[in-house]
Amino acid sequence: MAAKKEIDENLNVALREVGNIKPWYDECVEAWVFSHEKYPVEYAGDSKEEVIENYPKYIKEFIKHRLNRNLSPIMENKTTGRGGYRPGSGRPTGTKKEPKQRIYAPEDVAFWLKDNENLALVRVLKGFLQVHSEIERPNQLKKVLREGIR
Repeated sequence: MAAKKEIDENLNVALREVGNIKPWYDECVEAWVFSHEKYPVEYAGDSKEEVIENYPKYIKEFIKHRLNRNLSPIMENKTTGRGGYRPGSGRPTGTKKEPKQRIYAPEDVAFWLKDNENLALVRVLKGFLQVHSEIERPNQLKKVLREGIR
């Protein structure tokens, strides 16, 4: 439990760091507001005088909680504000990823294609069809496939 003297000393240091309390009118909340970057304390009131009078009380309460270690660690940590972005993250430059395209197929075909061996068979078939480009109609394709399977 923090002593009253210790709280008052820290309050005096905090008020010196904050300096003059100059509230501004925030139209979003329709009130006079004041906050300072060094302390996560914000106060809003109906008038400038109210904010100037009550802001030190809120800082005092914050200091009391800080000295008693009743604050969440997140309250004390300063974040970079990058929103998930980190320098050097992502795919390394120079690496290539195979281009893909989404298709809709019946479930049994989709599960069959997920197997890499079957996907390799489809690529072989594609290469075969490119070599034998004279096949123009589906009936000719069926005929060639039947002959190739036997």
